[in-house]
Amino acid sequence: MKHYLYHKPYMNLEPNNTKSKLRSLLYVGIAAVLATVLADILFIPKTIHYQRTNGGNTKIDEVQQLIETYYFDEVSTQKLTDDAIVAMLQNLDPHSSYMNREETEQANSVMQGGFEGIGVQFNLLNDTLLVIAVTTGGPSEKAGIMAGDRILRVDGENIAGVHIANADILKKLRGKKNTKVHIEILRQGQKDLIPFDIVRDKIAVNSISIAYEIAPKTGYILLDNFSFTTKDEFNEALKNLIDRGITKLILDLRGNPGGHLDAAISVCNQLIARNKLLVYTYGKSVGKHNYYANSSGLFKQKEQKLVVLIDEYSASASEIVAGAVQDLDRGTIIGRRSFGKGLVQSQFFLSDSSEVLITIARYYTPSGRCIQRPFELSKNDAYYMDIIDRYMHGEMENKDSIKFADSLKFSTENGRTVYGGGGIMPDIFIPIRISDSLKYSNALMNNGIILNYAMDYVDKNRQKLNASYKNAEDFVKRFPVTETMMQEIIQRGETAGIAPNVTAFTRRELRKWAKAFIGRNLFGERAFYPVLNQEDEAVKKAMEVLK
Repeated sequence: MKHYLYHKPYMNLEPNNTKSKLRSLLYVGIAAVLATVLADILFIPKTIHYQRTNGGNTKIDEVQQLIETYYFDEVSTQKLTDDAIVAMLQNLDPHSSYMNREETEQANSVMQGGFEGIGVQFNLLNDTLLVIAVTTGGPSEKAGIMAGDRILRVDGENIAGVHIANADILKKLRGKKNTKVHIEILRQGQKDLIPFDIVRDKIAVNSISIAYEIAPKTGYILLDNFSFTTKDEFNEALKNLIDRGITKLILDLRGNPGGHLDAAISVCNQLIARNKLLVYTYGKSVGKHNYYANSSGLFKQKEQKLVVLIDEYSASASEIVAGAVQDLDRGTIIGRRSFGKGLVQSQFFLSDSSEVLITIARYYTPSGRCIQRPFELSKNDAYYMDIIDRYMHGEMENKDSIKFADSLKFSTENGRTVYGGGGIMPDIFIPIRISDSLKYSNALMNNGIILNYAMDYVDKNRQKLNASYKNAEDFVKRFPVTETMMQEIIQRGETAGIAPNVTAFTRRELRKWAKAFIGRNLFGERAFYPVLNQEDEAVKKAMEVLK
């Protein structure tokens, strides 16, 4: 039986997904993140076959017919049916769910490694679509779109200042391959709008944002999701690092909401010795299925040291990898307690190409742990608010506030104690930073002050910057954020009504994000994440452990 994971946050990949990397900013967009990350699903597609029965109508059919016949006003039969399905599934568990045909098509296209569109990452800032980055070799880059451009009109329709939603922007920019979309952009230094005709194409969605040698003999891989392309991407990235001589690896799964189980197994196969049990699943109808490491693998030797980073948004497939590494004592887990999702879904396509995802099993780590968080059927809202509760109860600041029942105690291969019943607890805890100064830097970030400043700075100095820095590595090493630049950012904040609260910590935050955004505009992710990692407490702790 072929299992794989699916996670709803990757249905919409055209907007910039940098928010998953802003996790060090306390309380920034918690509600928005919860709306996506907590929808994690593990399922099995097309492997359980069922036959529809034609005998008799159900109560739902009867009620629907009565409404259609006697209700005083026009109603949507499709909506009635969809709402009934959603209501039924909500009373099963938090992860059984329904997706209509459009949602199914979006999800499947992304999990297969791509979608069709124009190839831009964007943020909505001040109700205007700001291009954060363009896909290398994609339609927008070929047409001449640049980071920092503001898209104001699409096919003659104004999209700026009209409170348009991300989903509506996606509908306008995405479309079938070889179809054309006309956009008009505002560019720094240009008085008039610049028109572009862009022919849509297949846009690849990569699992790995960056893989690089973060220090001598030490590699770093940021894995954002587990999709059909993960196996090849991870194998290639790991091989390239090994060819450069790395003997230590930091695998960053923070903010990774999951994906295909096969992809999780393929990652484990590169890291864990042959014939080791990686994970198993069990359900009353499907029985038990074990997954073992195979003979392939580039990073399985004892002298090859491993650290895995997780946080409260690491879910499902991420927890399978982290759980296997921890239970088999293969490496060190650093960060905060993971999401805690250990249920398996099966995917059933309906007659109109919509689908239902029904929980059919639990999955277990090698020691026998089920890391699914408890839930009550009548209290799904409380289940989805769990991460907020973790903040409120102090768990994010102090590991001692986390309590596990003795009945959930398990042992790793070397006899260390680990616990089930609510995510993967890291071996080394990294508290989230709490500070009044953080509120100030958060306000500047949330209002786009730093991002807009970085875009404007590059627009004004692009020629000079390109001449001064030969590549991303050179930029990361040598580019300074000057005191003049700091004051300009602070002044922009004051103009936007944000009162200054400048401390030593604030200065580090402003310098870090300004340099990271400037670097991404110039050199892409290879200048973005290395700048952030220099100030990342979990990454610094990983480097210390690996030494």
